[in-house]
Amino acid sequence: MRFAALAALSIHDVKNRLALMAARAENRGDNETLRDALAAAGELTRLLACYKAETGLLRPDIDAFSPADLVKELVAETRPLSQLEILGDNQFAPQSWFYDESLIRMVLANALHNALRFARQRILVTARESGDWLELCVADDGPGYPPEMLANPARPAPMSEEGVGIGLYLARHVAALHENHGFRGEVSLDNAPGAVFCLKLPR
Repeated sequence: MRFAALAALSIHDVKNRLALMAARAENRGDNETLRDALAAAGELTRLLACYKAETGLLRPDIDAFSPADLVKELVAETRPLSQLEILGDNQFAPQSWFYDESLIRMVLANALHNALRFARQRILVTARESGDWLELCVADDGPGYPPEMLANPARPAPMSEEGVGIGLYLARHVAALHENHGFRGEVSLDNAPGAVFCLKLPR
């Protein structure tokens, strides 16, 4: 067995153990340990997805889903992890859209966990239809993205201690897997003034 395949199996095993640790922490009401365990499990999930992407094994399972429900669920799952104000806005969300729900959920969950680290008081998750695009965005009131990330949005993000590089690499790969009528999904970053992560999927 090649090292990469062995590492992938090990990642899967450790991820399952972290899930059990998170469940025990939740039962004890230990939100700090719960947040750390979920963040670590999420990082391993993204590593495994990156391995699949590099080996051509990451393929989307696209169907019709409710963006509004996705935002509501992500906000509800994240609120217990922090004292921050975490809000969802679905006012302009379409009734349904076609995408791989598990991959999109993974990307947005990563954006939310990044926002938890940098937000000062508030995080806003939105889903809105803009022309022929669905925009799923996570905005916080923190210091925003560094200038070098905004200056070269198409370049691979440098790896950081927070794992931001892996998250953005995977987000862009997942977005590109969503293609329709010659248009591919994309990721945009902005400061307004806090960080705004936006995943855009074509109709």
